[in-house]
Amino acid sequence: MHRLIALTLLLGCLAAAPVLGTAHAQDQQRIVALVNDEVVSQRDLNERMRIIMATTRLPDNNPEILRAVREQALRSLIDDRLQMQEAKRRTISVSQQDVDAAIGAVERQMNIPPGRFDEFMRRGGIDPAAITNQIRTELTWGRMVRARTSAQAAVTEQEIDEAIAKLRANVGQTEDLISEILVPVDSPDQEEPQRQLAQRIIEQLRGGANFPALARQFSRGTTAVNGGDVGWVQRGTLNEEVEAAVAKLDKGQLSEPIRTVGGWQIVALRDRRRIALPGIEENRVTLKQLLIPLGAEASQAEADAAIAKARQARGEIGSCDDVEAVAGRYDAPGSGSLGTLRMGDLPESFRQAVAPLAINQTSEPVRASRAVHIFTLCAKQEAAGLNRNEVRQSIVARRAELMAQRYIRELRRDATIEFR
Repeated sequence: MHRLIALTLLLGCLAAAPVLGTAHAQDQQRIVALVNDEVVSQRDLNERMRIIMATTRLPDNNPEILRAVREQALRSLIDDRLQMQEAKRRTISVSQQDVDAAIGAVERQMNIPPGRFDEFMRRGGIDPAAITNQIRTELTWGRMVRARTSAQAAVTEQEIDEAIAKLRANVGQTEDLISEILVPVDSPDQEEPQRQLAQRIIEQLRGGANFPALARQFSRGTTAVNGGDVGWVQRGTLNEEVEAAVAKLDKGQLSEPIRTVGGWQIVALRDRRRIALPGIEENRVTLKQLLIPLGAEASQAEADAAIAKARQARGEIGSCDDVEAVAGRYDAPGSGSLGTLRMGDLPESFRQAVAPLAINQTSEPVRASRAVHIFTLCAKQEAAGLNRNEVRQSIVARRAELMAQRYIRELRRDATIEFR
């Protein structure tokens, strides 16, 4: 449901592409594909193209873009047919109440008055039935994938233990939150046109177009159904070309087209952070600090001297009991006990310094705006830690995503698809 909510966020803002204007009834009913003998008509294709053009804000006067839109629209319609045919075979369906609830969620997301969904869609040049059918298909497909995933072997306690161990091992490393769009290149003659399409998509994104909508409509990557959301990835887990491009990005930036094995890839860096163990913010720590003051306009030389002084003092602190005496020798007013604090309430730089400490261990110096700090850990109260049920659900979610990808590939492989 959430993917379809995002898909419709821009529908009321744009008119349908003029090139897709009303055609003669005979043209509308023309068959463009047969999917296991089920018809995909020109009308179906036109409506899906209207949705794509409206949600992605792509220009409607470029033949290359229109060709790509048509290919994506036809591919998504074929997948819809295959999914609903499989649902019928497995006697899986969703109720009208489920569909209405999803439409209600779209109305709330878009600030549409309750019950005015159809009117709103028509004002945007979109047939409400086309969107409703997409919602029904999405809900049905999700139900089928969940049913098939639950039929697989249950998540074992060993799998949960391994997942938790991996999370703990990665604490402190850098990871990036990224999204991607993969514009496919299936043959040499597509190389330059697809690169140009990727470049135009970037231009649209920089002009304010919706990244998830563009990813759903144009990306051939496995993340397309999630709006291109790759999630948090660690350094060294991406291919070299993408890794190098991401490393140069600042938060909120887009890459230029990156040539990868599958085609031209676009990457957006949404956030960057150091990995922390889930729940670490709830840990409580008892700290003492030694503080070397800095003036508001301190030079770099003065800051370096304060850091060196703090590092020297650190070498003289063997336990929490030593902090006050060492602070006295170093003329460090403001030093002493900080009491017991929640880790999540500490500034990020302080939290990173304190997180790896053992009891009676002192951190490296941390520069703040008006002082250089070192922290000694006196006691620690760990929160309940990782919730095993949450870890289990995360494993199930990953399985479901992989299952969905395999499932649709199987349906495509076994289908009889004829293009007209």
